[in-house]
Amino acid sequence: MKPPSRWTSELGQTIDGTARRAASDGQPGPGALAVARTVEQHLGSVRMAADVVIEDEGCPATWSKNFLLVTRSHIALLAMTVDD
Repeated sequence: MKPPSRWTSELGQTIDGTARRAASDGQPGPGALAVARTVEQHLGSVRMAADVVIEDEGCPATWSKNFLLVTRSHIALLAMTVDD
């Protein structure tokens, strides 16, 4: 599990890395911060996060990334995909 501050950094690398290279300082870009704020607005502060690998041969996406998020009162799966 990743500490809360690291999940936003990894989210930033994931989101920003698909559109452009991540910033050299390693800080998440505005797109990642907007996603993180939206998630935490609905679920509460993320206390733990982990990458989740889902192997499904049904309908493969061009790119996908999944996070298991744990807050004080919720456990949620944030699934992000890009299809061509």
